[in-house]
Amino acid sequence: MDNQLKVIQEQLAKDSDLLNELYNQERCEINPRRKLQLRQEIEQLNQNMRDRENQIEQRKQELKAKENQPETQGNSVEASPPKSDVLPRVNNSININRYVNVIRRPLIKKLLIIIGCITIGLLLATLVHQNTSDYSNTICLNLKKNINRNLPGLESLSCGENSLISGSILNDKIKGIEAYKNNDYPTAIKLLETVRRREPNDPETLIYINNARIERDKILAYTIAVVVPINSNLYTSLQILRGVAQAQEEFLSKEESQPKIGLKVLIADDANNVKEARRIASILVKQQHILAVIGHYASDLTLGTRDIFEKGELVSVSPGSTATQLPRPNDRFFFRTIPSLKISTIAVARYLDRKIHKKVAVFHNPSSEFSKSFLTELTNNLSGFNIDITNDPQDKDFHLSNPFFKPSKAIKKAKATGVKAFVVIPDGGTTNYSIRNTFKLIKASHDDFVMVGANTLFTDETLLLGEDIVDHLVVTTPWIQTTASQSNFAKKAEELWQGREISPWAVTAYDAAEVLIQALFINIKDKPTRLNLRDNLAEPKFEAKGADETNLIKFENGNRKKEVVELAKIVKSRCSEFGYSFVPEEYQEQQIKQLESSCNL
Repeated sequence: MDNQLKVIQEQLAKDSDLLNELYNQERCEINPRRKLQLRQEIEQLNQNMRDRENQIEQRKQELKAKENQPETQGNSVEASPPKSDVLPRVNNSININRYVNVIRRPLIKKLLIIIGCITIGLLLATLVHQNTSDYSNTICLNLKKNINRNLPGLESLSCGENSLISGSILNDKIKGIEAYKNNDYPTAIKLLETVRRREPNDPETLIYINNARIERDKILAYTIAVVVPINSNLYTSLQILRGVAQAQEEFLSKEESQPKIGLKVLIADDANNVKEARRIASILVKQQHILAVIGHYASDLTLGTRDIFEKGELVSVSPGSTATQLPRPNDRFFFRTIPSLKISTIAVARYLDRKIHKKVAVFHNPSSEFSKSFLTELTNNLSGFNIDITNDPQDKDFHLSNPFFKPSKAIKKAKATGVKAFVVIPDGGTTNYSIRNTFKLIKASHDDFVMVGANTLFTDETLLLGEDIVDHLVVTTPWIQTTASQSNFAKKAEELWQGREISPWAVTAYDAAEVLIQALFINIKDKPTRLNLRDNLAEPKFEAKGADETNLIKFENGNRKKEVVELAKIVKSRCSEFGYSFVPEEYQEQQIKQLESSCNL
C-alpha cells in the first residue's frame, strides 16, 4: 500500500475513535459550558475527518492516474536503420511490424481501460437510477411497514428509524429506535418515553414518540419534513426541531371529532452543506406522500435547493432564510416565516443613527450569498441615514471567511479611519471560518467599539463569550422573549422543554409548522395535495395563528406580512445555564430584573 495513503487512513481511524470518545463525554457532561465546548470539538473533528476522506480519495485518484500512464517506449524500440531512398522489401516489412507492435501495446491498454471505465459507469448509472427510483414513497410511510431502510443515502433522514442527534443517544433510545424500525411501536413508545423523562429537552425523541403513536393507533396521517443542519449547527437545529415538535404535540393532543387525522414529521440533516441539501431535496420531492418541507435554515442552502422544490412542486417554508434573493418573482412554492434582510438592515441603520455613529466598518463573508445580500441591503439603508462604510468590501482583512484573518490588523485599519462601530455579518455556519473569526474579532476589540451583528450570532456559543459581549454587542432577531411574552406558546414551551430558554428559531419553526397544519387540516376540506396546499398558502385571505397570537401570519409573494425585527443585547443572567441571556436592546435595569424574576430556577 502507498505509504502516504496508509498514513492518512491511520489518522482517519484515530479520529474516528476520538470522535466516539467525545460523543460519550458530551452525553455525560452536565456543565453547560464544557458540554458546548465538546460539541464544538465534535464539529471540528467531523470537519477534519471529512477533509481526510477527501485527501484519501484524491490520493487514490493520483495513484490510479499513475497506473494508467503508458509505459515508456524509448528502450523497447530498436534503432531505425539508416535512411535510404529504396529499402529492401523484407526489411521494410519487419520494421513496420515492430513499429506497429510498439504503438499497439499502449493503445490496446488504453482502449481496454476506456472500455472498462465506460462499462463501470453504465453499471453505476443503472444502480443509481434503481436506487433513486426505489426512494419513491419509501420513507416515513403511514399505515405500512418500514421497508427499504437499508437503501444507500437514507442515513440522514428519519421518522424514528435512527437517531440523527448522535450525542443524545442513550441505551433505551437505541432500543426504542430499533423497535420503531421493526414496526414494534408499543415497545418503541415505552422506551422513548423513558428517554424523554431523562432528556426532556430532546425534541427528536418527542417527534419519534408522536410518529410511533400514530402508527400504533393506526391513524391516517399526513406527512411533512423538517430539514436542519444537525451535523454542523446543533444548537440551531435543536431549536428548530423544538418548534416543530411543539406544534406536532399540540395538534395531536387536541380533542378532535373522529375520524382523527394525524401529522407525521420526517427529520433530515442537510449538514449545512449545499451539495448535501440538494441531495436531500431530490429525495424528498420523490416522496409524493410528503406534502411540505420546513427548511432550510441557511439562505445559501435555500438558494441552492429552490429550483428542485419548484420543479417537484413541493412547498418549502423556511424558518431562517432571510436573503433578499428569496423569493424570485416566479417562485410559487417558497414561503418564509422570518423577516427578510431588508427589515433587519433597516433596524441596524436606525440603531447606528440613534447611537450617532456616522462611520462604520463592515466585516462579512464574500463567499456567502446571505452575507453578501446583507451587505448590499445594509449599504443602501446606511446611505439613507448618511452613515459611511469606511472599508473597501474587497479588502480581505475584513473578510470573515479569510483563514488568515487577523483581528488586530483590521482593527488598526478601522481606527485609522475614525470608526467607532463595527457591523459583523457571519454566514449561518455554512463555511469553516466565519463564526470563528467573528468571535476572535469580538474578543480582540474589547470595549473600544460598538458592535452590531446579524441574527446568525443569536446562539448559545455567543453567550459563552461572557464579559466580552456585555454592553458591547447587539444582534438582530425576529423574536425576543420579553416581560410581556408569556403567551400560550411560551407557557407550553416551558412545560415541554423543562424551562429551556426559547430562541427565535424555535418561534419561526413553530410558526412554519402551524402555517402548514392550519392549511392542511383546517382550510382544506378534501384530501390535501401539494398543489392545493400551495394554492391555499398563497390565497390572499389565508391567515394562521402562530407563537404571537396578536399577529396572525399572512403571506404576500411568499414573504411574511407585518415583518418584525428586534434588536437584542446580552446581559448577565441567573436564569440562563450559560450565565448570560439575550434581552431586548431597549431594556433598562428594572425591566431586566422583572424578566429575571419570571424565570423558574
